[in-house]
Amino acid sequence: MKFVNILKDVGLKATPQRVAVLRELYKKNHPTIDEIYENIKIENPSISLATVYKNLAVLRDVGLVVEIHTPSKKIRYDYFRKPHLHIVCSACGSIKDEPYDSNFFIYKSKFEEEKSLLINRLDVVAITKNCEFC
Repeated sequence: MKFVNILKDVGLKATPQRVAVLRELYKKNHPTIDEIYENIKIENPSISLATVYKNLAVLRDVGLVVEIHTPSKKIRYDYFRKPHLHIVCSACGSIKDEPYDSNFFIYKSKFEEEKSLLINRLDVVAITKNCEFC
């Protein structure tokens, strides 16, 4: 994955810290900030937790990263490659990505029309009481 180009495409400077955060999100499945930090620190021992927080916020603000708020109150992160739902199990804490179907895009279009809005991105988290992993 060419993270340098992805960052430049959204108007960000491709710093080593941003590339490291994106690389970590790309290979992990919805990590917490602590997991991201610990794994980046292996290759970049001088990086601080504050730097990881700051870069996650910047990447979130430009739409490359999604925050997933879970029932356990631990925020998890996802690299936003394409639109999808996050199904979060409140029993075991697992998070599963599920692609949008065509009805979701129809709903989005109708909502935009009714409210005279333009939605850049729609993040959906569905909380369940159990799942296939429980």
